Amino acid sequence: MGASAPRCPGRGHGRRDQPRRAPFLRGLRLRRFGRSVGAGSVSAPSIRVRTASLADYDSLVALFDELDEFHRRARPDVFRRFDGPARSRDEIGGWLAGPGSTILAAEEDDGLVVGLALLLTRPPSPFAGRVPRKVIELDNLAVRGDRRSQGIGEHLLRAMVAWSRAQGASHIEVGVHAFNRDARRFYERFGFVSSIDRLVMAA
Repeated sequence: MGASAPRCPGRGHGRRDQPRRAPFLRGLRLRRFGRSVGAGSVSAPSIRVRTASLADYDSLVALFDELDEFHRRARPDVFRRFDGPARSRDEIGGWLAGPGSTILAAEEDDGLVVGLALLLTRPPSPFAGRVPRKVIELDNLAVRGDRRSQGIGEHLLRAMVAWSRAQGASHIEVGVHAFNRDARRFYERFGFVSSIDRLVMAA
């Protein structure tokens, strides 16, 4: 399932060719739901959620491209095609360099990356009347089209919560476009609740 959170520009140009071994992600090897095949059933391979690295660049770009196409089809008035890869190597490298951002990758037993979650730390509000909070923004969530409805998105959300807590976050937020009702139901089932509705009109 693709999330409809707004895209954010990459920050920094750090590059990291090896996955970061984060203690909060150790052991996050989760069994997917069995898939029915004919009269019987077959157990699907397990999914491991880990911190992505630039070695995953091609797989990550493919997932971002699939997510972008979903948004272009739904809102051609907002999203358009552009030259170049879905996300540049520097852009992804900046997110991976952190420390307030990361990309989580869901991979199968054979190493195939089938999902991602992009997490960004929101800057604190300068307004003195705002209660101090540390908010992690789930900027994008994407799962390969041929792997959806198999629990992978939920595995990524669980890892997202673990990463956010390790960062000392008080809240996690995600933006969902009005057209993406499936995504809204998905997040609400996990525990997200509505906070602010953003309304738009032509000028």
